[in-house]
Amino acid sequence: MKIGAALEFNLIDYPGKIAAVAFTPGCNYLCPHCHAAPLLANAKDIGTDGFFNYLDTVKDWVNGVVICGGEPTLQPNLVPFILKLRARGLAVKLDTNGSNPAVLARLLADKLVDYVAMDVKGPRFLWPASAGVEGHEAAMAESIKLVAGFPDYEFRTTIAPVVRGDGEIAFFTVQEMIAAAKFIAGAAGGDAHKYYVQKFVPRKNGLVDKRLEAFPETPPRLLEDIHKEVSKYLPNSQIRG
Repeated sequence: MKIGAALEFNLIDYPGKIAAVAFTPGCNYLCPHCHAAPLLANAKDIGTDGFFNYLDTVKDWVNGVVICGGEPTLQPNLVPFILKLRARGLAVKLDTNGSNPAVLARLLADKLVDYVAMDVKGPRFLWPASAGVEGHEAAMAESIKLVAGFPDYEFRTTIAPVVRGDGEIAFFTVQEMIAAAKFIAGAAGGDAHKYYVQKFVPRKNGLVDKRLEAFPETPPRLLEDIHKEVSKYLPNSQIRG
């Protein structure tokens, strides 16, 4: 499997685990606010062997692995890679944009992943703008339902600037995020789902849409106002800084 980088193990990326992180290159989205794409575009492929060689050096501490990207479900050898992690007794967390429900269904049916984190690109009517592509709306909705079936999971939205149809660029509004929360509750069935609203952090010379580099971090007051309102529909919502 292609792995563009391996992050040193940490306690942040996988709640409750000391986890190593495998970044996979390639994504079928072009999120304007993404800062990972430019980094992964030039990343050297260390491959499966390189990653497992790294795991050998930290096996006394690491008890989980996060597979992120890019979009990991694009990797044709994702399942064999996970099976090798499982053979080592490691818990597996997958970060996904939800564009490949067929892969998620396979992972769910075969009980291969312990934790899934899915990025929800704001309210459904703004998904094409916030994802940078069109035509994935039905897949993302199906994936929300599937993700809710994994042993542990979370949904999350970055409160980023979005380019509207009239050319205006502005952060998600409170009303737009209420629509997102309502949709998640409906698609996933009920309101007992972890949902994180997280701040946008600009990266100079590092975003897909350079116009967004002029924006500041998401204003704390906006995050608080959004959290207050979405919590009415998803009570397990939290702010992630």
